[in-house]
Amino acid sequence: MKQRARRNKIALLGPFSFGNLGNAALQQVLLQHLSKRFPEAEFYGCYIDPEAPAAAREILPFSLDGYVLWPVASVIRHTKNADSGSKLSRIHERIMRTPLLGDLWNAGRTIWFKAQEVQQELVSYVRAYRFVREFRLLVFGLGGLFDEVWGGKWGDLYSYFRWAVLARLAGTPLVCLSVGVEEVNSRLGRFFCKTVLLLASYRSFRDVESKEKVEAMGVRGDNRVFPDLAFGLETKNSFIDEADRRGRNVVGVSPMPYCDPRFWPIKDLSAYQRYLTILASFVSWILRNTEYEVVLFPTQIRMDRIAIEELKALVLKDVPPSMHPRLTDADVRGVSDCMALLSRLNMAVTSRLHGVILSHLTGTPVLAVSPAGKIDRLMEDMNLKEYVLNIRELDLPLLVERFRRLEANRESVQRDTHCKVAGYRKDVDAQFDLLFRTSGILDLDQ
Repeated sequence: MKQRARRNKIALLGPFSFGNLGNAALQQVLLQHLSKRFPEAEFYGCYIDPEAPAAAREILPFSLDGYVLWPVASVIRHTKNADSGSKLSRIHERIMRTPLLGDLWNAGRTIWFKAQEVQQELVSYVRAYRFVREFRLLVFGLGGLFDEVWGGKWGDLYSYFRWAVLARLAGTPLVCLSVGVEEVNSRLGRFFCKTVLLLASYRSFRDVESKEKVEAMGVRGDNRVFPDLAFGLETKNSFIDEADRRGRNVVGVSPMPYCDPRFWPIKDLSAYQRYLTILASFVSWILRNTEYEVVLFPTQIRMDRIAIEELKALVLKDVPPSMHPRLTDADVRGVSDCMALLSRLNMAVTSRLHGVILSHLTGTPVLAVSPAGKIDRLMEDMNLKEYVLNIRELDLPLLVERFRRLEANRESVQRDTHCKVAGYRKDVDAQFDLLFRTSGILDLDQ
């Protein structure tokens, strides 16, 4: 314990950056709470954002994944044609034309490169162990932490497993705060997930469903449920200026590349085109039938840009040129930009979980076009079930009808949402107090 108290570093584990404003908001909440309790600590995060200047980073970056053992096929693809143009190419061609020698050559190359990967992996383990034993605490605080759809079992799931094992060996406490469990279906993926959670000194989940999923994996014991950490985000008073909002007529629409083969792990071009076409028809309807202006904005500032550009092009093609000035797209570069924008909107339409949460935080009534159960559950918990639509069952008449209903009930929705958000914020604060107060679960001998 005394040795750990001399450590002055805290690591935030998870892919927090690369444009995802939800993940960035979670990182900010962790930083704001942990820095109050450990004011002298150095904070490290699993990100290196090439678009962010080093001086603008609040935390020091380190690698989440390092080297990972991939299937043999990937090694063969990576090394294909490596000998092209070499002096031994003719000998190589003769060998490859001989069935037995060709098979032996391929097997030897595969073994060689696999051995190189194993060596690199072992070196990365040693370096990671030396790194983690300098830390006072490792924190998992990302909502959709455990998920095989994005990255597979040998992606982030394996990285989390590795850090959890090394943290235990180094005597560094690992905590999981309001984590989410999405699609973890393979045996190996469940093993990685279960091991991380069992090695954690404390664990909580952002919803009951995530808790039930890990308990079905065999993770028993003290499994708590607390709201998504983003509800603990500090908001500036200027973000929520109702007088300013009432003087405007602006609706925000935030599309995403749902099932877009260029970005989405589940690739379905027809589903993406249908989603975008319906949203474009909806924006055109707003411009033709209301006095609202429409601003398009991202909550994933890299992926969503293409969807915004394509949506805007569809709308501009559909409406007369006189309406074009009423359609704009916002230059959103971070969480504060997004919240400042949301605070000026009368209403928002979004498809991402943290687009919904950030709207709630700024008091902006939101219509959620939901691709996932996590958004459905949140809107139901907020008593806003009638303002969430299934993205796979979306159609223009339904979207218009719910928009009109939200517009008519906007003030009551704002009041109810404000009360709910205040309660969630208290719960987020209570979790940090539970974890770190003098008689709390973790005694870090501060």
